[in-house]
Amino acid sequence: MSKLHELTKLGQSIWYDYIRRAFLTPRELGALVEQGLQGVTSNPSIFEKAIAGSADYDKDLQRLVETCKSVDELYEALALEDIRRAADLLRPVYDATNGLDGYVSLEVSPKLAHDTNGTIAEAQRLFKALNKPNVMIKVPATPAGIPAITALIAQGINVNVTLIFSNEVYKAVAEAYIAGLEKLGGDPSKVASVASFFVSRIDTAVDSFLAAKGNTTLQGKIAIANAKMAYAAFKKIFNGPRWEKLAAKKAQVQRPLWASTGVKNPQYPETLYVDALIGPHTVNTVPPATLNAFLDHGKVALTLETGVEEAKAQLAQLQALSIDFNAVTKKLLDEGVTAFVKSFEALMASVAEKRDRLLAGQKSYSFSLGDYQTAVEKALADLRDNSIMARIWKHDHTVWKPDPTEITNRLGWLHSPEVMTDALPEINALVDAVRAGGYTHALLLGMGGSSLAPEVFRFTFGVKKGYLDLAVLDSTDPDAVLAHAKRLDPAKTLFIVSTKSGGTVETFSFFKYFYNWTAERLGKEKAGSHFIAVTDPGSGLADTAKKYNFRKTFLNDPNIGGRYSALSCFGLVPAALIGMDLNLLLERVATMACNSEGCNCPHGGDNSSAKLGAIMGELAVAGRDKVTLILSPPIKYFGAWTEQLIAESTGKEGKGILPVDGEELGAPNVYANDRLFVYLRLEGDTIYDAKVEALRQAGHPAVQLNLRDLYDLGAEFFRWEMATIVAGRRLGINPFDQPNVESAKVLARQMVTAYQKEGKLPEQTPSLRANGVTIYSDVAAKTLDEALNKFLAQANSGREYVALQAYIQPTPETDAALRKLRTKIQTSLRLATTIGYGPRFLHSTGQLHKGDAGNGLFIQFTSDPKQDAAIPDEAGKAKSAMTFGVLKLAQALGDRQALLDAGRRVIRFHLGGDVVGELQKLVEMIG
Repeated sequence: MSKLHELTKLGQSIWYDYIRRAFLTPRELGALVEQGLQGVTSNPSIFEKAIAGSADYDKDLQRLVETCKSVDELYEALALEDIRRAADLLRPVYDATNGLDGYVSLEVSPKLAHDTNGTIAEAQRLFKALNKPNVMIKVPATPAGIPAITALIAQGINVNVTLIFSNEVYKAVAEAYIAGLEKLGGDPSKVASVASFFVSRIDTAVDSFLAAKGNTTLQGKIAIANAKMAYAAFKKIFNGPRWEKLAAKKAQVQRPLWASTGVKNPQYPETLYVDALIGPHTVNTVPPATLNAFLDHGKVALTLETGVEEAKAQLAQLQALSIDFNAVTKKLLDEGVTAFVKSFEALMASVAEKRDRLLAGQKSYSFSLGDYQTAVEKALADLRDNSIMARIWKHDHTVWKPDPTEITNRLGWLHSPEVMTDALPEINALVDAVRAGGYTHALLLGMGGSSLAPEVFRFTFGVKKGYLDLAVLDSTDPDAVLAHAKRLDPAKTLFIVSTKSGGTVETFSFFKYFYNWTAERLGKEKAGSHFIAVTDPGSGLADTAKKYNFRKTFLNDPNIGGRYSALSCFGLVPAALIGMDLNLLLERVATMACNSEGCNCPHGGDNSSAKLGAIMGELAVAGRDKVTLILSPPIKYFGAWTEQLIAESTGKEGKGILPVDGEELGAPNVYANDRLFVYLRLEGDTIYDAKVEALRQAGHPAVQLNLRDLYDLGAEFFRWEMATIVAGRRLGINPFDQPNVESAKVLARQMVTAYQKEGKLPEQTPSLRANGVTIYSDVAAKTLDEALNKFLAQANSGREYVALQAYIQPTPETDAALRKLRTKIQTSLRLATTIGYGPRFLHSTGQLHKGDAGNGLFIQFTSDPKQDAAIPDEAGKAKSAMTFGVLKLAQALGDRQALLDAGRRVIRFHLGGDVVGELQKLVEMIG
């Protein structure tokens, strides 16, 4: 017996807030019905994502174009077919429960929310067209919708009344239902209705008011208290002489339906709005993630009628705090109607766009795999046969490993689209405040997963007029730190201190330096207001933010790993500061998430994330383990984020996929047979088309992903995250841990400890000094030329790559010099090449360097800073025991030793002061 069956025994039914064509099968919906699911609800947003994000409807769309004259007609034809299929699958439930359950809901157009007669006419037409007894028509609880309820019930039409937030409105809805039954001429036992009382949105709205009042004790409690009061009202309304007359005719009560029960605040338990609202004669409609969580660890017990007096007291406390709850619920209703209208408009736009693209024969992706096609098909069949995608969405750690450690608590990003949509008001409030306060610049202090996505957003989208110009500091090079200090005006700068763990040494060093820098210029009393934090709950940074009176702290979902955090607060807070349209970005993400769902089979379906992951994994096993990114120039910065995701997720246990970003695209003959090319092509950009086609014709496997515009990058973040964990399954590794990252950190800390004791870093003996360059290597050589070429000559297996590790100041000039060097190595030796600035790459490709099969050749570059900068021991105090120059060199030496300990081949060139000039010499020496 499942937990859903246990709930049924207690008088509560669980319905599913989800619908799409691929789900409406005995294998998918039918399986849930067997577990005890008793109904389905739908809305325009769900339909929109399903139509735009999958091929579920493509054949019908192509067929219907010939007969449907408008987009509205196309949508309705598709939606009605889905509702019919769902109704048929749920009909056994309807029959077995004598019409109590087994319903599927379809709403009237949200544009009719303020039109009583229009709502009635639309509901009549839809109910007649469907001609199914187990269909409910959704009607909003607006002033215009309430009289429509009475009219529809009186005609024997089942009604799901939606968007109820307050007890006053709920009572009016219940009255409208009873009045409709009293006017009904037929059998009242054949008419059903539910009153959809929205829950989590209450807490989302009220919690912000409570935070402003400094009250945390009531946060996360008002929604449940409000629902308990509604249930108490339900028991009174459906009792007494008036109701008994209808009950004698076997009329059904209008059951309260708890809607919006997915948790919006990641700090609250996933099953909060299910566990706390269990009682007889109720329905809870849950989204997929909430259902999975409840089946896994939900608690079955009668809870709805417990703590009623406490609930009353909590609502009274809210009033005592001068928070107008009636105003809150009225605003939520207005916003709900507006949101549904926008969703409906987005749905129509998606249908129109999908129709046009199908008619034009345009595809969103294509694969050219040659001899590898058969192996990939087998991998896709494995995903299908073992229900891998469905298991991923259920957070099943056994997809990768028998131990759940660092897996089950790393999958929160799967739900970022819905969670972050609800977080936008809080983010936008900060943006509005700092803009109004005259801030013009922002500097993000972070590393790896905290910095890479914000950098992609800034370089790709620029800065909207009137918003903050964002820069990222992720280099401990003192010249890089000082360059930002020299250009910024502290009075107009917002610092974003961003770290998941709250203890990243680089991030805290940046914070201490810039806090003192700000305090010296503006005073300590003002300094804290120029800082915000993005971190996990309970981290050291959260405590630091309180201590130094930061303007704002955003607490992220702790169940999201750093490199999977692009679409969480870590990426979206900086994105909002530069003026990006986050609603549009998250819509694109949600569409890709829909494409990646478990019911969209990767074998036979069009689950593009799973397909990409299977290709990456299968080709890596076959030796094509260098995923070489080709990106249209406007989106080229996306590669740096992808590099970290793939490298840190797959490079371990002697395996790995090397992401190659930023190489100059050459002719087919400059590449060995270890490449998989992935071309992200922005619509209208043809710059690489001919070269990519040449690679295909030469037999190199290639994937092409087509983006409509820049905002499709939102979808790409999600697609690549999902693809990477699918590839991880094929490699047999855990894609969420990073077991080798700590080794370099430990050795760097040992170097720092030695420096603090002895006043200098451990000395190393150079193997050669030549032409102003000092070389550290176990390769015997008499000249700089010989040292470099003998080191590179070690590449003889056909699987090597060369990683340039630059512990130097990132500047346009050093960028150009390093690119010339990598291109010379790539074309002369036909080797894959990567470039990483240290210590930035330690939080990106560093895991793969030490955890893969050992095919890397590592060339380190260090240099002398033009000017050093002291790192304060403590923010707000001047004492310093170390400089950024020392920290950077300690990190370089620690990483070198970690590579050597892992059996890697390493050479270090200390370039002195003329970095660009010495790099140019090395370019000329290759070959």
